[in-house]
Amino acid sequence: MAILITGATGYIGSSLTFKLAGLGQEVRLLCRQKPTSPAYNRPNIHLAIGDINDKPSLEAAMKDVTQVYHLAAYARLWAKDPGTFHKINVEGTRLVLESAKKAGVQKVVYTSTAGVIGPSDNTPMDENRPRITGFFNHYETTKADSEEVCRQFTKDGLPVVIVNPARVYGPGLDTVSNPVTKIMERYIKKNWKVIPGNGNDVGSYCHVEDVVNGHILAMEKGRGGERYIMGGVNSTFNELMNAISTTSGVKLKLYHIPFPLLKMFSHLQMLKANITGISPMITPDWVAKYEYDWALDSSKAVNELGYHIRTLQDGVGQTIEWLRQNRM
Repeated sequence: MAILITGATGYIGSSLTFKLAGLGQEVRLLCRQKPTSPAYNRPNIHLAIGDINDKPSLEAAMKDVTQVYHLAAYARLWAKDPGTFHKINVEGTRLVLESAKKAGVQKVVYTSTAGVIGPSDNTPMDENRPRITGFFNHYETTKADSEEVCRQFTKDGLPVVIVNPARVYGPGLDTVSNPVTKIMERYIKKNWKVIPGNGNDVGSYCHVEDVVNGHILAMEKGRGGERYIMGGVNSTFNELMNAISTTSGVKLKLYHIPFPLLKMFSHLQMLKANITGISPMITPDWVAKYEYDWALDSSKAVNELGYHIRTLQDGVGQTIEWLRQNRM
C-alpha cells in the first residue's frame, strides 16, 4: 500500500517526499511531468503523471493508496487570470478528496497556510481566534475556502487533517514558497541590504524539517476536520536579520525602506504585470500584509501531535551551513 503526495516537487512537498522515502515508505507522486532532479530516483518513489484538476489521472494515482498528503497549490503572488487560484486551490482540492474517498483512502493531510489565520494583535493567534482583518489576497481566500471543503469531507466520512505552516525556511528547493532562505542566501553573498518598514513587524519562522515532521505527526495523530498551526519562533524582521548576521559572520549595513515607498513600487509592478503578463516582484497586497504582526501560537500542534520548534539560532545556523555547502 502506498502513500500519495501531491505537490511533491514543491518546497515542503519535496522534503516530505525524501523524508518518507528515507523511512522506507512506498511513496507515489502525482506530477504533471517527471521531476528533473536525480534525488527522486529511488526504488520506493513512484511517479503517477497527472494533475489535481484531472479526475481520471487522480483516480488512477489513488489505486492502492492508504494515505494522501495534499500539498499542491497555486501559491504565487499573482495570476494573470485570478480564477487560477480557485481552480487549483479549491476545485483541485475537492477533486483530490473526491478521488481519495472513492478509492477508500484512510486519511488525508491537507497543507493550508497560516495566512488564513490572519495577523495578530497583542496576543499570538491560535486556531480558534477569529481573524482581526479581512483576507489580503486570492491565495488566502481560496485556501480558507479549501479548508471548508476539507471539513465537509471529514463530516462525510473521510478524515482530513489541516496543517497551517507559517514562514518556512531551511534547506530545499529555491521556490516562491521559500523566500526566507533566499534572503539568507542573498545576505551571505552580500546582495541583500534592505529591511521593509522599521523591521519591527513580527513573523513566525519555522524550519522546514520541523514542518515536515509535523505533517507526518498530523497523519499519525491529527484529528480529522481540525487545523494545526505549524509555526515557529515569533521574531521581528530585525531579529531575523540579526540572527543571520551573527550566525554567518557577515556584517552589512541594512537600509529601512518605508512602506509608502514599497506601496508605490508595488503599484508600478502591478502596472507592468498587467501590461506584460510577467509576474510582479511584489504586490500591494503583499505590502499591506507586512504592515501587521503575524505572531502565532503552535501549542495545539505541540501538545496534541508532538510538534517540535527549534530555536531561530539553531535553524538559521543549520540553513546557512547548508547554503555554504550547496550554493556558494
